[in-house]
Amino acid sequence: MKIKSITVTPFSVPYKHVVKWAAGVLTASDHLIVRIEAEDGTCGHAEAIPRPMIYGETQEGMYYALTKHLIPPLIGEDSLNLERIWEKMERLQWNPAAKGAIDVALWDLNARLLGVSAAQLLGGPYRTDVPVSWQIPLVSNEQAIAELKRLTGEGFICFKVKGGPDPDNDIALLKEMRAEAPNARLYIDANMDYGRQDAIRVMKALEGVIDSLEEPIRASDDAGRLDLAARTNIPILTDESSFTVEAVYHQLQLGAVREIGIKIPRTGFTKSRKIVHLAEAGNLPVQVCLQAECDYGAAACVQFAAAFRQISLPCEVACYLDCVADSIIKSPLVIKNGHTQLPEGPGLGVELDWDKIEKYRVKIG
Repeated sequence: MKIKSITVTPFSVPYKHVVKWAAGVLTASDHLIVRIEAEDGTCGHAEAIPRPMIYGETQEGMYYALTKHLIPPLIGEDSLNLERIWEKMERLQWNPAAKGAIDVALWDLNARLLGVSAAQLLGGPYRTDVPVSWQIPLVSNEQAIAELKRLTGEGFICFKVKGGPDPDNDIALLKEMRAEAPNARLYIDANMDYGRQDAIRVMKALEGVIDSLEEPIRASDDAGRLDLAARTNIPILTDESSFTVEAVYHQLQLGAVREIGIKIPRTGFTKSRKIVHLAEAGNLPVQVCLQAECDYGAAACVQFAAAFRQISLPCEVACYLDCVADSIIKSPLVIKNGHTQLPEGPGLGVELDWDKIEKYRVKIG
């Protein structure tokens, strides 16, 4: 089906509280909705998520990258011709989250045109519920332990703890958390904030305590990552080292990482699927990781996570519950006993609430 039009709506939903991590601070979901309409009137949508401190993409920059550069060459293209569409998008360098949003909106559109879910179009679903990894941000140890106790009581089995700025506290907190939740999956995300020596110290101190450590040191430090991998049995989980398919291939060749993290907003479905197949070839488990999505973006992550057997780690698909002050979908995602249920219905399985999008719409330019 030919693409008739593509529109972009910037919006800002406030957060319930300030979210802090080693790389920055967030106070609102300053995101965008990409809407692709086919010539028969069917529409697909995606939540586009800037990360100025990581990719250099701002809400304003993404808006102009989309409307001025990425969208015009795609009008009239066949929505199923993803290879040609990606070839055209790659003429604009970088801008990963802008391109990723177009890609997800196309998968939503194409699945709706065919009357199937995105998970079905991707080849699944392999599972109909996705185990959730709950993120605990940089808060006091007392708050972190209270959150852990509350959520384990609700059936959650996996917790990601933001760390990095204070390695000694990371050690103390994770040991206390392990004592409180002996059967949970626990891991730290240092956002590359450790130096080599601190990373070695943390990982040695937490052997037998944590299940993995996400990006302890700079993604570019190949020698340091190899050294860490040789010194400890704790798996390194990728994030900043898996921005692209090529970066994941490099990490597999290097041999330092043992778990692969995918963020749907920056690699869409098309490139994320290629990363999954690389992980299959390398026999490494995959996790869908968060980018502070609202619940519409989370639905896209659930569709993708449900589609592949290789995505065997609990996935970060519930950040919106802790952070975002309002929903932007008509019917909520369902979480039971620490698992998000795959929503039924075509495309991403949920419908945008356009009244909410209008309520939180912001003007650019």
